[in-house]
Amino acid sequence: MEIRCSTTAPLDANVDLLAIPLTGNGDLPEAATDLDANLGGSLTRALERSYLSATKASSHRVSGGESGPREVLLVSLGTRPADEAERLRVAGATAASTARSLKASSVAVLAPADDSGTAAAALVEGFVLGLYRYHPYRSSTGEEAVPPAEEASSDTPPALTILGDPERLDHGIQAAATVADATNWARDLANTPGNDMTPELLAAEARELAAAHEHLSLRVIDRAGLEELGAGLLLAVGQGSAHEPRMLVLEWNPPGATEADDERLALVGKAVTFDTGGISIKPSAGMAAMRLDKAGGCAVLGGMRAIAELGIERRVLAIVPAAENMPGARAFKPGDVFTGLSGTTVEITNTDAEGRLILADAIAYARELGCARIVELSTLTGATAFFFGPEYAACIAHEGDLQDAVLSAARQTGDQAWPLPMDEAYRPAIKSDIADLVNSGPRIAGALYAGLFLQQFAKDTPFVHLDIAGSGMLDKPRRYHRDPGASGWGVRLLARLAASQD
Repeated sequence: MEIRCSTTAPLDANVDLLAIPLTGNGDLPEAATDLDANLGGSLTRALERSYLSATKASSHRVSGGESGPREVLLVSLGTRPADEAERLRVAGATAASTARSLKASSVAVLAPADDSGTAAAALVEGFVLGLYRYHPYRSSTGEEAVPPAEEASSDTPPALTILGDPERLDHGIQAAATVADATNWARDLANTPGNDMTPELLAAEARELAAAHEHLSLRVIDRAGLEELGAGLLLAVGQGSAHEPRMLVLEWNPPGATEADDERLALVGKAVTFDTGGISIKPSAGMAAMRLDKAGGCAVLGGMRAIAELGIERRVLAIVPAAENMPGARAFKPGDVFTGLSGTTVEITNTDAEGRLILADAIAYARELGCARIVELSTLTGATAFFFGPEYAACIAHEGDLQDAVLSAARQTGDQAWPLPMDEAYRPAIKSDIADLVNSGPRIAGALYAGLFLQQFAKDTPFVHLDIAGSGMLDKPRRYHRDPGASGWGVRLLARLAASQD
């Protein structure tokens, strides 16, 4: 979509919709006073009559005049959540929803007068994320549905203008739009049903991504290659499906970067393209949502797209293990023992704890490739979703610089995360009587057992596990995510993390 910055005054903005966020104490911005006078004081009257809430996000629309904006939207930021950038994202999404309802082709948003760039960036981010809808399979009578490879919506997005100083704001708003677009692309991938996004089809999407960026390369490791690597855990999960597993290995090597292999950041994401639970089959209620069990891997792909398009001058490796977990005749079974890429043996006690198995081989491979730090994302445990809901991801790690950097990126981007312990006291519960480990511990503290299981494969490499089972898969709209389904959680965080790592 077209996004630009302009010094045009609100009174002169020739657009279908002008949105005015009410920052600070909620008064009308000084830049809008001429517009208010031209509209006979209708904006001031709307504030005086308390059409907007002072404590929660709300909006009120006023008709425009004979010239300038056709409609004006006053947007109160409220006081919740506490973070102002998050409130501005909601304001941007509110403007996007109103633009959709009006079928507006042009929208302007007034940036705060004292903005150094962060507020305008948050508004743009919220606007782009708030426009997102996923319904490519809907069809009109007698017409075929839009193929899944096409855009998630056939609607033409409105042109967006941020009213403010281009010298201060333009770079930030373009970067925000880039990351938000990458987030929406990751949401498309995750939302796509399992029949149209198998491991091989996900690999095809990654291939297109790499082909579009000069310094982004891709290796797709197929079943034969995985056998050669000894990735027995990933192979075990995928062996019950007609669609063979893949491991996607992307490398971002920009010309200005200086990191050696052993200084790179590695991003690892779980992509179970559909999860039935395998032999330990899930209940039928809610199983359709398991198309979203690839959300972590899709977020890693989206993160790499954002990193490449922003031109971040740091070498980054991404590994996405992809498999379909099916209860076929060749499916792995409880009681089976498999050897992973690291040489560690794992006894299967629950085939529905498959995500940690494919991640174990990916984490071990990142370590084998010499990466200095590993950050992993996965829709891993119901325990995390039950505890945090959609608000936070669980950040399970040893305390240290990498955990601090991840949590800092979480605070800055709105991909919120909360720290939980990586404590060896839980280790006895994942020991096996016949192998090195079991793949599933007790239900109590299940998220912690899963994190500790994965840490065994990172060994002494700094490692952060982000469980996005609640935050990555939404069962209803939330803030600037106006549709249920994939939220794209993690794309913004990974881009910020890559930019901030020294």
